[in-house]
Amino acid sequence: MKYFIRYSAVFLGLSMLTVSCKKDFLEKNPTDQILSENFWKTQADADIALTGIYSYLIQGYNYTNANNTGQGWGAGTPYWETLTDNAFSSAFQYVAKGAIEATTGTIQSDAYNTAYKAIQACNIFLANIGNVPLQTAAMNQYIGEVRFIRGYYYFLLAQLYGDVVYYSRPIGNATVDPESYQLGRTPKAQVIDSVISDLNFAINNLPDIVYTGHVVKGTALGYLAKVYITQGNWQMAANTAKTIISSNKFSLYTGGYRGLFLKPSQTNNPEIMFSGRYQVPNAYSPAEYLYTYSGSFQPLKYLVDDYECVDGQPISVSLLYDKNNPYNNRDPRLLATVLTPGVLYKGGIPFVASQIGSQSGFLNKKGVDSTRATVIGTQSDQDWVYLRYAEILLLYAEAQNELAGPDATVYDAINSIRARPSVNMPPLPAGLSQADMRTRIRHERRIELALEGQRYFDLKRWKTDRTIIPTVKDPTGSTNRTFPLRDTLWPVPQSEIDVAITYGNANFKQTPGWQ
Repeated sequence: MKYFIRYSAVFLGLSMLTVSCKKDFLEKNPTDQILSENFWKTQADADIALTGIYSYLIQGYNYTNANNTGQGWGAGTPYWETLTDNAFSSAFQYVAKGAIEATTGTIQSDAYNTAYKAIQACNIFLANIGNVPLQTAAMNQYIGEVRFIRGYYYFLLAQLYGDVVYYSRPIGNATVDPESYQLGRTPKAQVIDSVISDLNFAINNLPDIVYTGHVVKGTALGYLAKVYITQGNWQMAANTAKTIISSNKFSLYTGGYRGLFLKPSQTNNPEIMFSGRYQVPNAYSPAEYLYTYSGSFQPLKYLVDDYECVDGQPISVSLLYDKNNPYNNRDPRLLATVLTPGVLYKGGIPFVASQIGSQSGFLNKKGVDSTRATVIGTQSDQDWVYLRYAEILLLYAEAQNELAGPDATVYDAINSIRARPSVNMPPLPAGLSQADMRTRIRHERRIELALEGQRYFDLKRWKTDRTIIPTVKDPTGSTNRTFPLRDTLWPVPQSEIDVAITYGNANFKQTPGWQ
């Protein structure tokens, strides 16, 4: 458990470096004293601390990545896709192939470490915010934002590792807080209960307004719907998503599907409900690196083949690698998401996969401004979108279909996404059975949310991970991936087990199947 302990005294200092607060503040207030009487005096202190907590959203493989210098290199939201049939990454191929161990590192350990750093930061904030003179409503709004982010990270941990260490107070080192080194893993169901509690507090105390960078009531409702649907609680998932829909605070963006993922159209976008935000030059997005390092992230043919043909006729497989074929007869979301052979990029150069080492034949296009992807070191300000209104419609449709079958509200939710300007796909056929609609909804999630980091978690909750993932053959190999049963939950990093052994913690166990 050393990873979420060792950062307890420095997270604010690191966050201030990230958001480039004044250097003289750091010199007068060293990071090891930020938690002392010099801090937590004013609302400005609370704002600095809150900014630090939000900065975790652009750190770590678990969502978007900033490397050790604080500058992104591309291991972010899309990289969950490389563990599925949507994409490939040379960096995470061992995890994708089922060769994971407790010592594997990369995404397997970084998701754990980053989540606990953020949780520790949240708990420090919650333990100290009462020292700041604030009106009750303002105080509860601060607490609501931080409890949302804490719940967000515990939800991630529970999905990946199952039972996890749960704590709701700041953790100290072994000398001053020895009991923290004896914590065991809390059952997943109890962790999820805590997540729901945090989200409900946020819902009750955050402003019911549009999203402009700080989480709002709709953001918390959206993640509560995601928690319920992961539990299979269809009624609560449908009710929660319906609350968002009925609020009329969010809507599908009509300015173009691709614009959802590019500045400046992300600013005050009515569809975006939660995002990781970058401020160039102090913290910049890794988006354009996805062009520069083709081996780092490559969409797979399995995904490309799943985009519908507008005319209803299947496209010839022989044309998939024809650089003269612009895929104009496919769902328009394909060309907005995947860079296909022959399409112009990098200021007007035709994309030829073999010339840049893309073994799959494709590159990511979502969230990438190709006009800026000409040199290494591009400082991009594209925000990474974690939740948008289209997913709320998809969550509602899925839950309502499981409850009542494909009624008119299910059709309306799906067809509104397909009919958005710049997509204009035909409506779903009438008279679908519940099973057929389930298939359509799952397809729509794959296409609408492609390369946004959702599919791995979808496959897990649908319990199709162990049937779909082993069908995938990486473009660099001749054998299919594997997905052993134990991979449905990951091992905690071996370093955590080593700490438990060092301090004689018999309560902390490795994930079942990994001992």
